[in-house]
Amino acid sequence: MMMADYWWWLSAGMVLMVLEIVTPGVFFLWIGIGAFITGGVAAAFPTASPALLGAIFAVLSVISVFVGRKIMSKKQTPVDNELNNRGAQYIGQIYQVYEPIVDGRGKISVGDTLWLAAAKTNIEANTAVKVIGIRGTTLEVEPVNAN
Repeated sequence: MMMADYWWWLSAGMVLMVLEIVTPGVFFLWIGIGAFITGGVAAAFPTASPALLGAIFAVLSVISVFVGRKIMSKKQTPVDNELNNRGAQYIGQIYQVYEPIVDGRGKISVGDTLWLAAAKTNIEANTAVKVIGIRGTTLEVEPVNAN
């Protein structure tokens, strides 16, 4: 008993979908879609030769990969991720100077944490400052009344 060609293509598509699940990235999905469509063509045209079905699969897989890339690139929007740059969330916020900023260096109180601070001018303790930038782990500040 011989199995119809379309079952081979549908099985190949299923194997590629499983590979997609167990491997990182989004690549086998598109080739699997090419195999599924080729299986549909093989079911609709049972007299199609294996060489023709292989060519159809190759063309459909390439088209599917390009269409998939286009779809995936539209879904990926740039994210302003501050996860690895914790200090960036403080820019524009106002805090109090904890240790006076002398010769450009001091500390400010951010919640229950102390951050290194840098300023162009000396600033007394308990003065309100606005965070205007970040350089490494140091917050750049200026007095609130300075504009």
